[in-house]
Amino acid sequence: MANSYSSALVVDTATSTAITVLQPKLSSLKAFNTDFSSDVVASAGLRKLQVAVVGNAAAAVTNPTSFQSQGDSVTAAAVTMNHVSAQFGLSSAQLNQGFKLEKVLKANLAALGNAIMDIAMTPLTTANYGAAAYTSAINTATGGVLGNDLITKGLPALFAAIANGTERNLVLDGSYFSYLQPQSGFSIPVTGGPAYGFDNVYLNTRFNAPLGGSDVNLNGTTKTIHGFAASPEALAMASALPYVDPAVASLLMQQETVEIPGLDGLQIQLSIWGSASDRGLYGSFDVLFGAAKADGSALKFITA
Repeated sequence: MANSYSSALVVDTATSTAITVLQPKLSSLKAFNTDFSSDVVASAGLRKLQVAVVGNAAAAVTNPTSFQSQGDSVTAAAVTMNHVSAQFGLSSAQLNQGFKLEKVLKANLAALGNAIMDIAMTPLTTANYGAAAYTSAINTATGGVLGNDLITKGLPALFAAIANGTERNLVLDGSYFSYLQPQSGFSIPVTGGPAYGFDNVYLNTRFNAPLGGSDVNLNGTTKTIHGFAASPEALAMASALPYVDPAVASLLMQQETVEIPGLDGLQIQLSIWGSASDRGLYGSFDVLFGAAKADGSALKFITA
């Protein structure tokens, strides 16, 4: 039996799927300074945003004689945004064969999330942030039990490296994150919130090529980055919505903005249109996104 989708149903399905897929995939972005905007920006000649990064605040004063602060250290990181787009579509034949729209949406949203994370992770190199705080191989024989090297050696080294940061966030790849999951009655559950002394612990499944095994950004070594500890001021990120010419917008069936909950206002642009030539249903998810190094002393890696 043939499928049919109203534009309203497509938008509702795409919006809910975007939140379901992108919220967990991009959760580790909350570890850093962000300037996620609903501004519409022309993608041609992408502009650079100055994202304020607060470093050390002025020292507290006992029995003050002046109440005007002059000691805050505020710097700016120039962030170049790039247009990231994931397109999806179902041809007339596919619609008639009962292809599931949700499956197409999930696959393309996963690709969008991966592309965003690749951009976010690109500045994270030892050239920008220095040598790793812990470089020994982790003994994983005991899994998540408290005797694990990751818990008794790796995490203390990471915590000490950023102990004076405004926040202490831990981000690990899938293999190391799994060792922190409860495997005994003495383990501490890790759910994205505080654990092991860190303010937040996040899973990041997208350490891209410059990080996950490549030696290009590891100063000629063969070690692999498995995660890092960071304060928000280590990295600055910015996002906006791409401009669509009114003449083009008038041809769309619908265009909506989807805000991803819990990600400091990150918004994705959703566009839906039909093709008269093949009678298919098409759409795209779009965002302007960029990341840049801010405070090079506020992030330390764990490698093996």
